Amino acid sequence: MKRTLIKSLLLAAAVTVLASCFPDMEYMYTDTSMCTYVSGNTLKTDAGEIYHITSNNSGANMPDTLKRVMVRVDVLNRIEGTSNEYNVRLMEFAGAMVQAPLSKSTMDEEVVGNDGVSISTGWISGGYFNAYVYIAMLRPTEVHHTVNLVYDDVRSNSDTLYFELRHNAYDECPENPSIALASFEFAGSYMSFPLDGILESGKTPVVHLEWDWYDGEEYNYTRTKSRRSGEITIL
Repeated sequence: MKRTLIKSLLLAAAVTVLASCFPDMEYMYTDTSMCTYVSGNTLKTDAGEIYHITSNNSGANMPDTLKRVMVRVDVLNRIEGTSNEYNVRLMEFAGAMVQAPLSKSTMDEEVVGNDGVSISTGWISGGYFNAYVYIAMLRPTEVHHTVNLVYDDVRSNSDTLYFELRHNAYDECPENPSIALASFEFAGSYMSFPLDGILESGKTPVVHLEWDWYDGEEYNYTRTKSRRSGEITIL
């Protein structure tokens, strides 16, 4: 199965409100972006905007240990005297796991694993391969699953980059006949893989991703899986 994987970018039109009645809801537009955490309440989007969080409606404090984070914000205003700095209201956020890709020519197959893993959205921005990745796992679990992006440095060239998404469930997977299929649940997370030394600056090659996911429809797992593939968009 082949499909194009792109980032879902939500950009609301400007909304006019009565400031006297709804002063806290006044904003220019809404933006959903992957960002790099700078410091304090400051984020830099992969498109280059600087967001200063002046209010937080997300219901949680953003940990300052995050390096990468997906946010949905209301952009309140552009800071006077700047071209790309804005005050924003944080509405939602989700941290992204940051992990360096592995090279296929030097990786340890046993450590990387070959268990089912899938991706609901993927894109390249800010020098990172970004994706929302999910796996099948038990809840609760005491097993530390690992997910890696593998760069195929053998097949890749200046025009086409090849990657594989790999998962090691350490035997806690639907292929294990001793575990009932109904015991598994979806578990997902944003991940960002830095592409230093892989993606040349100014280049826009075709980016091809392959992964193995379980056969069946939606939540009805099988114990077999098949190879999937898609093209990743460079933003």
